[in-house]
Amino acid sequence: MADIDLTLQQFSREDEEKHTKERAEKLSLPYVNLVNHPIAPDVINIIPEDQAQKYQTLCYLRTGNDIKAATTQPQNPKLQNFLAEISAAAKVQIKLYYCSETSMRYGLALYQVLAPEAPKEDKVEVTEKQKAQFEEELKTFQDLKEKITKVSTTELLDLIFAGAMKNDASDIHLEPQENGFRIRYRIDGVLQDVANLPPSAFKQVLARIKYLSKLKMDITHPQDGRFAIQVLGEAVDIRVATLPTSYGEAVVMRLLPKKKAFEKLENLGLNPDALKIINDAISKPQGMIINTGPTGSGKTTTLYAILQKLNQPGKKIITLENPIEYRVPGIEQIQIDVENKTSFLDALKGAMRQDPDIMMIGEIRDGETANIALQAAMTGHLVLTTLHTNNAPSSLARLTEMGIAPYLLEGSINLIIGQRLIRTLHKECGGKGCIEDHNTGFKGRTAIIEALVPGKEIEELITKRAPLREFEETAHKLGMKTMYEDGMEKVSEGITTKEEIERVTKEFN
Repeated sequence: MADIDLTLQQFSREDEEKHTKERAEKLSLPYVNLVNHPIAPDVINIIPEDQAQKYQTLCYLRTGNDIKAATTQPQNPKLQNFLAEISAAAKVQIKLYYCSETSMRYGLALYQVLAPEAPKEDKVEVTEKQKAQFEEELKTFQDLKEKITKVSTTELLDLIFAGAMKNDASDIHLEPQENGFRIRYRIDGVLQDVANLPPSAFKQVLARIKYLSKLKMDITHPQDGRFAIQVLGEAVDIRVATLPTSYGEAVVMRLLPKKKAFEKLENLGLNPDALKIINDAISKPQGMIINTGPTGSGKTTTLYAILQKLNQPGKKIITLENPIEYRVPGIEQIQIDVENKTSFLDALKGAMRQDPDIMMIGEIRDGETANIALQAAMTGHLVLTTLHTNNAPSSLARLTEMGIAPYLLEGSINLIIGQRLIRTLHKECGGKGCIEDHNTGFKGRTAIIEALVPGKEIEELITKRAPLREFEETAHKLGMKTMYEDGMEKVSEGITTKEEIERVTKEFN
């Protein structure tokens, strides 16, 4: 009986493939049977699994840049547009073949088998030839602006990255507009226009970025991803965020060089009083150090400088980060993976069981995480962390708003640092503006900070849950130099300008 069933199944499969082949001829498409067809991980993963399921289409064979893809739905009106985007993004040419339903089920099942062998992240590499060409042709920012409007679409993304690295940009902004799209770099904290290009170029660049960062190609809600590039001799992680706008999806890419040199604490431009206060605070065996400020204010750089100083034999240091921005030998760094439901809170509970001496928590976002971190600071651990508040005194008001009990705050916080980054005058041109500084008069940045050590007077304000204004007035009365005051001292030293200090501190002065 089993032999008869097997024979019937075989006849049924042969009949299915026969009808599929006939159907392929009517559609003027070549036919393929995927069953037992050798498919490599790098080929099948050209189309992500969820989209292969959606379009019933997968890639199965590569010859150079030519890709063969099988489908059961060649007449799907959305398929051709999808394949065009994938072709542009992956820089391949896709030829479509028709296959049976059984053949497709077999192919789709291979995702589960081949996925573990697939590379975890795609890498973009600027070739040595391109590197030499870019080094020669991008001597000034103006050179970049001119060249970026002339290159082919396939070279455009490589040039965007090369230009960003060449000009020490921290972020790349791609912004669709009514009649094209704008490219801007954030250099020394300020966005600068690079070029305006036609909509057709944007469509291909966006597809390539979404493909590399494993974002869904055919949806337009906000997405986050990442990938790696090798450009101008440097390995760089790229963090990608997309956002739908009225003219299309805007893209922001943050550049994180993997081998970026750590700054020493003494080289951050801190005033001598603040440097002494920080050194005293980090010399204590327990307690919490909070660094506060908006995104891009240099908090992470300061905390890593502190970690470097604390990274001594005999100390166990654990960091909880999202993402890990710098790799530090001798320190256990934990990547918070939101997609896999690993929260800061879960990771913190696990890290506490590892008997650390020092912990860095990338950011305190909720009361429960704050509670555990403060308890750790009270029980023999030195805890470094960040908050998003305007200045040092407002961190205490923020923590009380989170519902933190006053007894946890009193005596557990060694230091609160508030900081911003300001542009420094370009020494070579005396701040007049030149080609090297893109005619801004500024080149490089330094920190302005305020350092608050909570004492008895501050703790009394915590107990009575005082408003922010009382925290600020008391801190200043106790001798805390504000960021604005620190900045104005740097103005008097010829490091920056009053306008720059006012630009950076205007939201709280």
